Amino acid sequence: MIKKILVPIDGSKHSDRALDYALDLAEKYSADIQLVSVAQPVVATGPMFLTQPILPPASTAMYVKEIEAAHKKMLSEALKKAKESKPDIKISKKLVTGRPADKIVEIADKGNFDLIVMGSRGTGGIKEFFLGSVSDRVADEAPCPVVIVKYRTVKRRNDGHSIT
Repeated sequence: MIKKILVPIDGSKHSDRALDYALDLAEKYSADIQLVSVAQPVVATGPMFLTQPILPPASTAMYVKEIEAAHKKMLSEALKKAKESKPDIKISKKLVTGRPADKIVEIADKGNFDLIVMGSRGTGGIKEFFLGSVSDRVADEAPCPVVIVKYRTVKRRNDGHSIT
């Protein structure tokens, strides 16, 4: 039985689509939803002989606050959209800091979630190439089923036919 659904939010079209999917499931199963956004910590690297941080501590702290503020805004917008779409569903939000896949799995485990619904791709890019997709890691390590929702745009040729 699906009673608690965890939905990671990262501001991408993929996570927006996943939220829509989760809302439909929650309505069907009378489940609660928790939105989570994971602000990844700043990792600065440089040559081994550097003794000074790349950014002064004050700059780093300000940068971290800006990242957290952006995640708070994403969560608030997602929560507002979800409540407007499905006002009868109980929806909460949570902001955490850490490595996204690790935190999503940890929250799902500690919160006894029945399902994770997440986008197939996030706002990553080249880092996904090196670190692996967050959705892949969550699917491998999660303590519950994971639904990975794809967002696909259909491109059209000049003659109106779709290109895949």
